[in-house]
Amino acid sequence: MLNGVIPMLPTPFNNEKDIIFDDISNLIENQIAIGAHGISTLGLGGESSLLSYDERIAVTEFVSKKVKGRLPLVVGVGAETTKDSCNLAEHAALSGATAIMLAPRPISSQSKNDLIKYFSEVSMAAKGIDVMLQDAPAYLGIDVDPELMRKLSDNIENIKYIKSEKPPVCNTIFDLKKIFNHREIGLFGGQAAVGFFELLESGGTGTIPGCEATSILIRIWDEFIINKNQKKAVKIFEKVLPFFVFEMQSLNMFIKCTKMVLYRKGLISSDKTRFDQDLSPTALSIFDRHYEKLIKIEREIDRS
Repeated sequence: MLNGVIPMLPTPFNNEKDIIFDDISNLIENQIAIGAHGISTLGLGGESSLLSYDERIAVTEFVSKKVKGRLPLVVGVGAETTKDSCNLAEHAALSGATAIMLAPRPISSQSKNDLIKYFSEVSMAAKGIDVMLQDAPAYLGIDVDPELMRKLSDNIENIKYIKSEKPPVCNTIFDLKKIFNHREIGLFGGQAAVGFFELLESGGTGTIPGCEATSILIRIWDEFIINKNQKKAVKIFEKVLPFFVFEMQSLNMFIKCTKMVLYRKGLISSDKTRFDQDLSPTALSIFDRHYEKLIKIEREIDRS
């Protein structure tokens, strides 16, 4: 069963906005070496909505071949049409993914029946692998009702996980546990790990954050889950939380900050995005301070 810290890979671009596959390879090897519990790709933080269908197919194949079964692989397959999502889900399964992550289509006027039909068809297309339903209303404009998710999981056996990015985290996890009535369903968070500690306290299964602070999040996980040292876990989390809050002011801000961190670390060769949004001089100055503190925390963890 999936659990722990499963970082979402960004999609690196060069100046011409073409995908840099060598950078993706570097990131995969780095995340594995750090000790990530899995790898995720083509989510909202991977700019999946700005990639063509063919690019998403190419990234899925590339990441799957590079991971080579060394870690669980979660592939985002949400798309504007049911047909594309079904094809992406089937391709992910054939490529060797462990699970697909399925967000609702970014269309505001959808009925419950529309959502049920979409989730059902795509889940069934992911033959032989698990499904993680994603609820991210702040970014997609669609609120997936927990009762609807339970109804879907009652009827589709490969729906095994929920990734909820709906604050407040404690309430959301409590409500989901109550609705699923202690059935075995994995409950993940995201949102750049802003609510990671609340997720752990509430009994969540894991998180799918960015991959700019993976070593720190793994240490928090280890202290809380393995060593049962809640005080040490919260002490580390409180040090890094201001950075997570800063970068999570918007989805684009998160993507840009993630790439800037990875670029400064030498893990990717460009911090370009496809939405062309750079930080203002003031925001850049604040980012610089956060970055210095982030590196300091990582060094402290390495020494301890």
